[in-house]
Amino acid sequence: MKTPRVDIFIFADALGWVQAEKRQFLSDLLPHRSKCDTILGYSCTCDPSILSGKMPHEHGHFSFFVFDPAHSPFGAAKWLGWLPDVVAAHHRVRNQVSKWWQKKLGYTGYFQLYSVPFRRLHWLDYTEKHDLYEPGGIIGGQEAIFAAWERSGKTWSRSDWRKDDQTNVERLIAELREGKVELSYLFTSKLDATMHAHGTTGPAVDAAFERFENWLREIEATAREHYDDVRIHLFSDHGMADTQHNSRMLKEFESLGLKYGTDYAAVWDSTMVRFWFPGGDAVRDRVMGWLQQRSEGRMLTDAELEENGCRFEDRRDGELWYLLKQGTIFAPSFMNQRNVPGMHGFDPQDPDSAACWLTNHDHYSTPPRIEQ
Repeated sequence: MKTPRVDIFIFADALGWVQAEKRQFLSDLLPHRSKCDTILGYSCTCDPSILSGKMPHEHGHFSFFVFDPAHSPFGAAKWLGWLPDVVAAHHRVRNQVSKWWQKKLGYTGYFQLYSVPFRRLHWLDYTEKHDLYEPGGIIGGQEAIFAAWERSGKTWSRSDWRKDDQTNVERLIAELREGKVELSYLFTSKLDATMHAHGTTGPAVDAAFERFENWLREIEATAREHYDDVRIHLFSDHGMADTQHNSRMLKEFESLGLKYGTDYAAVWDSTMVRFWFPGGDAVRDRVMGWLQQRSEGRMLTDAELEENGCRFEDRRDGELWYLLKQGTIFAPSFMNQRNVPGMHGFDPQDPDSAACWLTNHDHYSTPPRIEQ
């Protein structure tokens, strides 16, 4: 006897609306399709919103790094500041140092030092200290959706975001064969990684989409064998854009001679930079004047931050924000030293930023944006 029903929720990191529709990705299997607005920021911004149903200023997550020297756990990093950035930012060095630091600090959330210069780390705090998917993981104290699943009394499962996609898919298929699970959340990230490495087109990207499609068809077929009603819901956090230009604003800004930590502080993400001004209004005015002369992007107003749910009253995530145009990234930045072929984190209204909702069930309403 088959189990009456299963709802399978599949998170596909960076599967944007543009790519889904351009490729007609699984249009036969998931015919009910909607474009979804993303929010300003990155996966570390979007994922807590997806899990909690709250905007960034409510759940407290925007970027991994913030200026907070009083609470920085990286005091010892300044002794590594003598290393050249190119050497210190090498991915093998960073991966090993990141693993060591995560273990030392006992962090259970996603943790990566990326290319943040060691000489800057002791000025910064890290925000995702705890696993977002577990109770207590979200800074604002909100529950993730899985708490509601637990209270529902239904049998549910969740894949491990630390595992690779194939491992998580194989685990889900095994669970479906048992016919016991009623709610399941599958986490996947390979499309994101592949498009970061290659852009949105090319043989490697085509292969990644084909592999993902084959997995989902196997999941659906397996579920049909063991359940009367199979409902599959595929969704993403944002899209992906091809990189067209690299901005060297970081290096050019540092030539102004302002002192980090005393005059100003900044976190240079891939597509935006956020400033703080311990040196006061005179430094702020000088930086604003300099930014106004740049053509790569624009300063974000408080109204724009408010609209995007990212205006934090305490300005913990930045006093002044500068966002690049779609297709331009900072290289170097605190995230990467060189060009990255595909990137997200641009204006949510840019064409390639939109996320998607794809399902085989027409009774599920799809809000264009998370409700505030």
